[in-house]
Amino acid sequence: MESLNSRMATGAAWMVLLRISDRAIGLISTVVLARLLMPGDFGLIAIAAAVIGMLEVLGAVGLDVALIQRADARREHFDTAWTFHVLFGLVAALVVAGIAQPVASFYADPRLVLVMLMLAATSALQAFENIGVVAFRKELEFNREFSYRITQRVLTTFLVTLPLAFALRNYWALLIGSLVGAGIRVVLSYRLHPYRPRFSLVAFGELMAFSKWFLLTSIIEFLYGRMAGLIIGRWSGPAAVGVYSLAGDVATLATREISAPVQRAVFPGYAKLSGDRRELRRVFLKATSILLLLVVPCGIGVSLLAEPIVMIILGAQWTAAIPLVQILGINGILTVLLSSAHYVNLAVGMARSTSLVLAAHSAITLPLMVWSVPDYGAQGAVVAMLVASLLTAPFNYYLIGKAVDFGFAELKGLLWRPLAGGIVMSGVVMAVQHQWPLPAGTALALAYAVALTTCGAATYCATVYLLWRPGSDPASGEAWVLERAAALAGRSRARLGLR
Repeated sequence: MESLNSRMATGAAWMVLLRISDRAIGLISTVVLARLLMPGDFGLIAIAAAVIGMLEVLGAVGLDVALIQRADARREHFDTAWTFHVLFGLVAALVVAGIAQPVASFYADPRLVLVMLMLAATSALQAFENIGVVAFRKELEFNREFSYRITQRVLTTFLVTLPLAFALRNYWALLIGSLVGAGIRVVLSYRLHPYRPRFSLVAFGELMAFSKWFLLTSIIEFLYGRMAGLIIGRWSGPAAVGVYSLAGDVATLATREISAPVQRAVFPGYAKLSGDRRELRRVFLKATSILLLLVVPCGIGVSLLAEPIVMIILGAQWTAAIPLVQILGINGILTVLLSSAHYVNLAVGMARSTSLVLAAHSAITLPLMVWSVPDYGAQGAVVAMLVASLLTAPFNYYLIGKAVDFGFAELKGLLWRPLAGGIVMSGVVMAVQHQWPLPAGTALALAYAVALTTCGAATYCATVYLLWRPGSDPASGEAWVLERAAALAGRSRARLGLR
């Protein structure tokens, strides 16, 4: 068991490194592209991607997740998953070609025809990715997953997308970059893994026995994630969609980039522990405690520093994104709570619970968006998302209690110190902001953001440490972080020849 826990921790470290590296490259790309392209360029791509996503979601049955969840997955299971992806990708591309013109007419923008065709070709090409790379996650070989993902990202960004952006200075740079990137990803998948899939659907029924609820979850996730762009685009136009899209990317720079890789790494471990609910509960509480300890200050910090962050990363032409980032930063914390429960439910075969939570979330979000977006634009959409997250949070943790022993006492234990630290941090940072307004100029804004981030981080860490009382809870996230920090400091001293 200790070996599995160690492999999960190592995998989480690799996935965090992947996410940090990937987002660092993405941040460089965003900084450059936001200054070379206009909000309408990003919005045009987002609208087309959302329309195509309405079809792709029907193929998002989670067969790769089923392969990880099944302890007895064999060649026929892998071949079936690959064949389904290929066939669905080709059929979806043909359907998109048929609806491109009507969609362009609906949004009164003829450019959408070619945009949709290019994105459809990208999705169809990506469907040929070698299914063997799923084994990287299934067998906890996250170093290989890291090599695969980061190589594709580096080649696509620096050899294709950014050079095209400087040359073309319009949305075609994004379209061509996506298409070439999909080709690079497919080629790499066959070079880095020896598995060679064959056409077969013999195990489709077995995989779908697990994936039927995952399909419903994917449909609901689409309604939650992609419909906002379609609703905003219908009433406020592509530019507003572009602002909303990049605001979401900026707002979740910290929360999603910490939580997503950790959860991606621990899910295979959860699946291996599904037969031992007591140990699964212990590992889940430990992983979630660590996540919340990190993402709560990040989400609050992004909300507090939304203005300098937007000015530094996106530039003055994106000021409309500031209030969106402020709201989405807080919503990002609630999203981590939802996704943490989601992976436990999947591991024990209770995907239905996640579907119910997401269905409730969408049932609240979408009507609120339809009501608020015509008057308040993208800001109305993000407020609707936050309200829905707050209202569905109790239901989410009621259902996780059916998978593992979890109730209000456990939730309070996970949250109270990070939230207290976040509140104290907010008070200190806002007091400093009141005395020290944001200066003009990117360089001064960067120094301002660094100073406030340092002040906030120091306040948060000190508050949580004092509330934790060292040694009082050796199983807490605080204890784990301090242990890892001490071990890292020890290794650093050893390498430097210091005692």
